[in-house]
Amino acid sequence: MRFLGVVARLSFAAFLASLLIGLAASFGTRLEFWDYRFGLFTLFPWCVYLGIVAFALGLVWALGAFFSNSGDGARYGAIGLAGSIALIAAPLYDVAQRGHQPPIHDISTDTEHAPEFVALLNQRPGAENTADYDGADKVVFRGKSASVAALQHKYYQDVKAAAVLTSPEKLFKRAVTAAYGMGWNIVAVAPDEGRLEATDTSFFFGFTDDIVIRVKPAGMGARLDIRSESRVGESDWGRNAARIHAYLKELAAT
Repeated sequence: MRFLGVVARLSFAAFLASLLIGLAASFGTRLEFWDYRFGLFTLFPWCVYLGIVAFALGLVWALGAFFSNSGDGARYGAIGLAGSIALIAAPLYDVAQRGHQPPIHDISTDTEHAPEFVALLNQRPGAENTADYDGADKVVFRGKSASVAALQHKYYQDVKAAAVLTSPEKLFKRAVTAAYGMGWNIVAVAPDEGRLEATDTSFFFGFTDDIVIRVKPAGMGARLDIRSESRVGESDWGRNAARIHAYLKELAAT
């Protein structure tokens, strides 16, 4: 059927345009052709819009092909449908999660005495968020005002320090090994202070988050605290907490 062939090609064309815009928005931001606001909030939404169009057209093609028992335009229709799903699934999931994640961007396993950045203080180009821990700052979430620390304790209850029955020196060595295992950019390693600083840059858009790890004696063993902060944006959509979880898992495996 000619109709199915046209719809399939339109779905493929919309998917291809969506992909090209998404790549341009992401890598144009990473290469600093424009700032992240233009790339993420002006250009990238068109990637999602066209992706939705590609999905809708691909779905029309799939239903038409099923009921008419026709394979006309199958190659284009299948690519348009499957490609659009892969393309828009992650951003739509992030948007759906936005209302469930508190608008905070600084996560620490110790909210009373958070680890402090030292080496990174003068190495944060383009940072909009300060390097100071903002646990006491008030933010509004779901119509209520609460501190950053209180929101973290409520929504990320499993973000906790690692207490290990070993010497601080041995735990710090494990901490360094685990940090390298995460693929982070290690900025500073200070064994005498039990401090490690690193950055983690996202593949898409090139967003950089700052990380500081602190190891100190605790009782008969040692305690490791970690803090992860986004340089830009009011909310990290849970990414810093996820990074801390992943790191502690890597640490446990070393």
